[in-house]
Amino acid sequence: MTTTTFGYNAVQDRIWMRVHEQDSTVWFTRRMVISIFSTVLPSFEASTPGEQGGASPRARASIEHDLSLHEAAPGQSPPQIRAGHESPGAKSDPQQRLCQKISTQTNSQSVNMTFDTSSGPLIVRLSRKGMHLWFQGLAMVLKQARWNLPEALPEWLQSGVLPPAMQELIRKPLPDNLDDD
Repeated sequence: MTTTTFGYNAVQDRIWMRVHEQDSTVWFTRRMVISIFSTVLPSFEASTPGEQGGASPRARASIEHDLSLHEAAPGQSPPQIRAGHESPGAKSDPQQRLCQKISTQTNSQSVNMTFDTSSGPLIVRLSRKGMHLWFQGLAMVLKQARWNLPEALPEWLQSGVLPPAMQELIRKPLPDNLDDD
């Protein structure tokens, strides 16, 4: 299982991604993030299983995303998305590890991504569920970067990580009499 952490560095004005198993970090410019959402994401959506049902690739990806975030398969632990304060790691020179190109191989089971940097490639292999979590982590840190790229994100990636029932509870106004004994 691959674990990634995303962060934003305001001084560099770049997003970083740390792959814990490889103890390696890669940095993304705004232009590279736009490229991820305009090329990698549509390819991922297009490979979503279930086309025989007639739903569009985006609709299928939306359903798969919801299941990836909120359903645990038998014998598996639920997905974990956590917010916190972490550094990119010791081996994370923004100039040496700047992503120059991304190559992907996507199918109905998995995604292989190769991030080319001047210090060599970083290869990440993810299941479809893992890729949904990866996209969600990138979308979450994108909000922190305040690059205002919402047009690049599909609606299913902007919905948040809480289950719909919890989102409804949070949006519901609190009663006025909470302070009464």
